[in-house]
Amino acid sequence: MRRFRWIHLLALPSLLAACGGEPDGEQADGNGDAYDPSSVVTREQNETPEFWFVELEEKPLLRGGSESLLLQQKVVFKAEAEKRGISYTERLSFHRLWNGLSIRVAPEHVAELARIPGVKSVWPVVPIQQEDTPEDGGPQMDMATAIAMTGVDIARSQLGLTGANVRVGIIDSGVDYDHPDLGGGCFGPGCRVQYGYDFVGDGFQSGVAGAYAIPDADPDDCGGHGTHVAGIVGANGAVVGVAPEVTLGAYRVFGCAGSTSTDIMIQAMERAQQDGMRVVNMSIGSGYQWPQYPTAVAASNLSKNGTIVSCSGGNNGDRGVWATGAPGVGTNVFASASAENTHVAQLSFSITPDAKSFGYNVGTGVPPAPLTGTLEIVATATANTITTDACNVNPPAAGSLTGKVALIKRGGCTFFEKSKNAQAAGASAVVVYNNAAGALVPGVTIPTGSPAGTTPVGIPVVGITMAEGDLIVQRLGAGAVSLTWTDDTVTSPNSVAGRISTFSSWGAGPDLSFKPDLTSPGGSIYSTYPLELGGYTSQSGTSMASPHTAGSIALLIQATGETDFDAIRARLQNTAEPLLWGIDPSTGILDSAHRQGAGLIRVDKAAVTTASVWPSRIALGETTGPTTQTITLKNDGNEPITYDVSHQPGASSVGTYGTPAALSKTDVPPTADFSAQSVTVPANGTATVEVTITPNPNLADQGVYGGFIKFAQTGGTTTLRVPYIGFKGDYQSIVALVPTAQGFPWLSRQNNSTNPPTYNKQNAGAVFTMSGTTNVPNVTLHVEHQVTTIKVDIVEAAGLQKPWGTAYTYTYVGRNADPTGTYSFAWNGTTTIGKNVVTVPNGNYVMKMSVLKALGDANNPAHWETWTSPSFKVERP
Repeated sequence: MRRFRWIHLLALPSLLAACGGEPDGEQADGNGDAYDPSSVVTREQNETPEFWFVELEEKPLLRGGSESLLLQQKVVFKAEAEKRGISYTERLSFHRLWNGLSIRVAPEHVAELARIPGVKSVWPVVPIQQEDTPEDGGPQMDMATAIAMTGVDIARSQLGLTGANVRVGIIDSGVDYDHPDLGGGCFGPGCRVQYGYDFVGDGFQSGVAGAYAIPDADPDDCGGHGTHVAGIVGANGAVVGVAPEVTLGAYRVFGCAGSTSTDIMIQAMERAQQDGMRVVNMSIGSGYQWPQYPTAVAASNLSKNGTIVSCSGGNNGDRGVWATGAPGVGTNVFASASAENTHVAQLSFSITPDAKSFGYNVGTGVPPAPLTGTLEIVATATANTITTDACNVNPPAAGSLTGKVALIKRGGCTFFEKSKNAQAAGASAVVVYNNAAGALVPGVTIPTGSPAGTTPVGIPVVGITMAEGDLIVQRLGAGAVSLTWTDDTVTSPNSVAGRISTFSSWGAGPDLSFKPDLTSPGGSIYSTYPLELGGYTSQSGTSMASPHTAGSIALLIQATGETDFDAIRARLQNTAEPLLWGIDPSTGILDSAHRQGAGLIRVDKAAVTTASVWPSRIALGETTGPTTQTITLKNDGNEPITYDVSHQPGASSVGTYGTPAALSKTDVPPTADFSAQSVTVPANGTATVEVTITPNPNLADQGVYGGFIKFAQTGGTTTLRVPYIGFKGDYQSIVALVPTAQGFPWLSRQNNSTNPPTYNKQNAGAVFTMSGTTNVPNVTLHVEHQVTTIKVDIVEAAGLQKPWGTAYTYTYVGRNADPTGTYSFAWNGTTTIGKNVVTVPNGNYVMKMSVLKALGDANNPAHWETWTSPSFKVERP
């Protein structure tokens, strides 16, 4: 039978908070039995998709496919689907970078799609987010200090690199080409933003009913994220980006709020390739993916075709390892981790009675704060223990904030909910203070999943630290306090300068590939913003690191003329500088290679190096003892170079979910032995050295370790490095089907009373009429770690002896985004036995699920996990 491939829907904590609470009332199964909430999968938990990719067998055009065959395959697919009675709605069609369609189809028909001749795989179309983390961001940071960290300032001032004549495409929320730093009102030939297209329109929100894509030729930005990203790449004005003379392409895939979807991303990639972009930036991602996912494959094909792709690595640093997102997890794609900048610069307000200044960060998705004016500031809750300050369960009274600035503590619900409630109570502005140490950039954009017609917050919202908020609360306890907005800025060194941002996602890839690839500054970067939203702002995330990498690639292309992905990757990884362990840099230990990649990029060194080391990174895979690798050094210069060879271990990690502090292990470093302690590379020649890497015997099994092989020029200044990572122990020992508190897997039934739907747990004896979405059995499960295959077979319940074939097989299944998240797979009553499709007759059955672990051997029983459902009855009318 044919397989179809499943990847999960991204669900970040901020999104979960926006999706609503428990379903109203009790839920019931087909036998009328009521369930308590522990037997219901809520909308927050459900990560099951609405749209699907259908991948066809012919290679895409840019990988050697035939255009006539590509078109013919789609015609055959449509005819076969119609013949089989599969009703679907086509959204998009692709053939250049990836071959297939995106469609909307009922869940019970998904398995049937995979049985159509010519179908290679079926994948979910995943709603995706821009990879910034305003909730956890820091203060504004000057681009000038960021470019000094990466040697961009030297590349520009001493090497004359500006990115001139290099086209960089920004696949994002569009670009405000009216901004004076990005062209000043000009779009099209001869302008800074010379290329582009709007694939969605202002009102589009993925997964929101009625929020349809309405494309047009104008890629202007009303969301802000794309303009911010474009400024990091190439602004030239009050903000000067990494490559200030690049030609920009703006490919808009986001509306004014909400999320986009992966099929629209592929559409934008194909357009960028046709427009001749030499670099494409996608500060977009869906975490926990496999490199086989369509956006990752399309992005890899784009890079191999001469358009280098830079992507955000993801902002799931608190979700543990194996979290790099697609398309960044792609084989030939740069995934950037985020580092914190060296200095902070913030706008400020002052308060009475002594005009004390407080630096603040402007929230995203709201009007900018004024630069003049005095208002009374009042706290919506004076007790610091209140965790739902200004939430729907604890809103400020109507009229209580009229003409005032509301001081609100973070926590309990989204910034959007708090700010909406303050606005409804009459507030003129909101100051949110953190509930933990560190600065705060409130993310106040309309949450994904909000009802159609939801309007944005219309008042300024800014963020300050917990200590500053507590001080204001203390002063309010002594009497009235006034706040005065100013145009003053406060600049100071950043206390976490040069550390990996806490939000930055960990690797490795689920195939144990080396991810992320490298690090760029992303910890709250000050850049351009749409003029109607204030013109400039600070945002945090790997969204901000990725365009720094993209701009750096543009500089390298200008310097070297090189557009080969592997060559560019070698330059950047060989010359990168590993960062110290962020939890405690004073130890001198380097941070994990599967957290920072090769380290912080140094564009000035990458642009001028005449030597390289291959491979530029090493993924050791599963190991239990020493592993030997051969490293080749290449010298393109006219003089021989001698290098001293040494080893720099990085921190290891143990565990799946958890914070960087909880996962990191620094007392169990790996070791490395070399075939030679020095190596001479002849002029215009090569030399090799063998390295034997051994994991620390005291590192717990299932730990990930890594480090850096260092080649320091003897008597010179050149240093090249090769980063590596490895997994200690048996990779297939990781348990995938962790039941969580609700005891998954379940036999379940879909409930269509909500959107997205909920799922009800079914007891033994449940009856299914097999007539529509809510009357077919589902398997609902939680996947703790990415798996290679999920297979479900149907077996007669009596004696569990008679098999009735395979209901479906999913391959390359991503880990659930949330520790309580779930997938639900529907069965429509048909199976495959060999090449035959069988309609299973009425009767009593069980579903037997078999799960092949990541990189598992299908012939090894130990690599499978199994589960058998309660018995159920198929009773068609």
